[in-house]
Amino acid sequence: MKTATWFILASILALVITGWALAENERELHAVNINYEGNNVWTPGTYVVYKGEKVRFKLFNRVKADPNVHGFAIDEFKVKADVYRDKPETVEFVAEKAGVFRIWCHLHPAHLGGQLLVLEK
Repeated sequence: MKTATWFILASILALVITGWALAENERELHAVNINYEGNNVWTPGTYVVYKGEKVRFKLFNRVKADPNVHGFAIDEFKVKADVYRDKPETVEFVAEKAGVFRIWCHLHPAHLGGQLLVLEK
């Protein structure tokens, strides 16, 4: 039950934060890696930005079990980061093309991934 509560709280917090725009063409998103019922997953699972925006992801690894590092990658935008437990990382890129792009753990491909939806303006 404690894990389910943490998952719900992390998802709500991430959804609220996800919508914050820094400037007209900048967007800051937060992704939190947690373990939910035995699966490691980045929450929230879907992020939405607009084509042409400078995107900044702040990444937090909250998985308490080993290994103490998990990956965050979006191949189409050349994003790849190793995120260690309790050591936040930041990645930035420009969403130069519209579409749906896979977010995944390049260190542990079996972990649950997410998606980045880039919309035309």
